[in-house]
Amino acid sequence: MMTTASFPQPRRLAAGTGSAGFLLFWMMMSALLVSACDPYKQDSFQEQMVVEAFLTAGEPLPEIRLSRTLPFDEFYSFEAAALSGLDLRVLLTDDAGAVTQTFTYAESDQRGIYLPEDDTALVQPGRVYRLEVSENPDDAPKLRARTFVPGGFELVSDNGDTFVYQGPVQYEPTFTISVYPGRQNYYIASTLALQPDPELLTPFYAGFFEEENPDQFLRVSSPIINEGNYEINDDNTITLTLPWISIAYFGPNEVAFYALDTNLYDYVRTLSLQGGGPNQSPGQIDNILWNVEGGIGIFGSRTGISSVITVVPFGG
Repeated sequence: MMTTASFPQPRRLAAGTGSAGFLLFWMMMSALLVSACDPYKQDSFQEQMVVEAFLTAGEPLPEIRLSRTLPFDEFYSFEAAALSGLDLRVLLTDDAGAVTQTFTYAESDQRGIYLPEDDTALVQPGRVYRLEVSENPDDAPKLRARTFVPGGFELVSDNGDTFVYQGPVQYEPTFTISVYPGRQNYYIASTLALQPDPELLTPFYAGFFEEENPDQFLRVSSPIINEGNYEINDDNTITLTLPWISIAYFGPNEVAFYALDTNLYDYVRTLSLQGGGPNQSPGQIDNILWNVEGGIGIFGSRTGISSVITVVPFGG
């Protein structure tokens, strides 16, 4: 399948739920996969620290999950792999790289999940955040990562609020352009079904629905959308098209377009290659790009806009 429940919606209640577990599972599995020219050997296994955190502009600082990789022959669960008792801090820096604010984290009641001690601080777009993880506050960090939060952008207009599924008119929001240093923007469209009902699944997803996992398509995301494939409007805005593959349920859907930082962009695009691609040799599996020093995982960020549309079946 081309889509996954990769990115929760901007709503605070959605953050850090099912999608986090999905990504963590794939991180653990992907850590065991390397390219065909460097085959994985069980006797060469080296334990690594795994981090998972998503910063969303305008939202409070997120939870951070820390765990370790396990040998391939061990059953994986986050509880078994979770790392406890570590010192975590997130540093906000200025344009010159100087630290302007430090946010400390404390471990929650659930082992391996750390929460910010300041739950009122909001993630700022267009700023750099650094993560440092150490054994003790006075020790040198064992793991480091940084993210530039994509610049803010605003919805200017759209072409309606009700659309016929697979019809000639797709949802097309127009918004101001986010800023990311040194490159074009990369977006992902993510939808949240507001009235999910198995009877309202679109045909593509109905064929994969599992009754024992009713929330599996509650949130779905599109493949990466390259800004370079679209023309910039005369007023320096951009109009993107919502792919139909992003719609799992008929009815009302909250639609978000996220600009991705380099960490999320690299992770999503290299993870998609794990299933092979037209430019890969048979049997070749490319490495996941982690952008983490001293471990693997994701310390990424995104900036988004959202709106609500209704999708109806033909003749509905």
